[in-house]
Amino acid sequence: METIAPAVRISLSAVAAACLLLGSPTHRTEAQETRISGLFFGDYYAVVSHQDDAVDGAHGFWARRMYLTVDHRFDPTWDVRVRFEALSPGDFQTSAALEPFLKDLWVRWRQGEHQVLVGISPSPTWNLWEAQWGYRHVEKTPLDLYRMGSSRDFGVSVLGSFDRDRTLRYHVMVGNGAGVRSETNKGKKVMGSLQFFSSRGLTLEAYADWEDRSGEEERTTAAAHAVLEGDRGRLGLMATHQLRRIRGAPNVNVDVISLFGVLDTGSRTNLLARWDRLATPIPGAHGIAYFRMAPTSRGHFFLLGVDLALAERVHLVPNLEVVTYDDSALSSDVFLKTTFSVTF
Repeated sequence: METIAPAVRISLSAVAAACLLLGSPTHRTEAQETRISGLFFGDYYAVVSHQDDAVDGAHGFWARRMYLTVDHRFDPTWDVRVRFEALSPGDFQTSAALEPFLKDLWVRWRQGEHQVLVGISPSPTWNLWEAQWGYRHVEKTPLDLYRMGSSRDFGVSVLGSFDRDRTLRYHVMVGNGAGVRSETNKGKKVMGSLQFFSSRGLTLEAYADWEDRSGEEERTTAAAHAVLEGDRGRLGLMATHQLRRIRGAPNVNVDVISLFGVLDTGSRTNLLARWDRLATPIPGAHGIAYFRMAPTSRGHFFLLGVDLALAERVHLVPNLEVVTYDDSALSSDVFLKTTFSVTF
């Protein structure tokens, strides 16, 4: 999750003003169309066991995320999106009200099978993997959870497909490397994804990025994933490697393998399971929002859940998350959660 600087926070009045400006009928013509949508999700959580005594035994409610999105299409070629997000701190100690900030702010030009986006837009880092996992409201994807990249960046994206059947697709982005925050250094970030979609339900993706960070640090990331989808569910496998080079310090490697499965059991119920192998310690893992982990040991992450569709856009997901460590001196982290999700 990105850390949001106060400079990019905005008031609720600004949110309302933007919705009124883009959504008002007085700003519409025959060729134009405006759509307002939203999402929110959160949990009741209980930390049954944790290697950090400050977190062990914690329980309560939190709202983990809220979206309010305004999409406006000027014509078949041009459209724009403004999305506001609000979220809890998720650090088990900060008491603060949810404050909205800009999550998306882009304008798009489309021509045939190709698109160009300028502004704050989704990066290719885990955009496809998150969509295929399908349970962001339950837990983040590995690259996101272990803070190996950012879901958004401010820059220019070019994406599309090389054929009309959209079998072979691409997504390339050049950005500040600062996520939704303001630029503070001379470095930039280059990201690229190549995707293959089979007519038999198989999806393959190869991803790579290079980032010139502040503090004389460079990061290089490579990831690959495969997802097989059928009538009753889907299976996904992903592997990622990140190399962090800091001048005057040893290189740091971050390696993760992830496997997930989703089974549609019928009667509006899905079963979901996931396993992540933390092949290296995860730097900064003690700062992961809503899910503090030990940064000093390799380990395993397990997730089990049941998705109950109360309505088409209302879901309740009881789930269990467990982290075990290779270091036997560390006790396991055990989280029990009941996650709710609403889209509109």
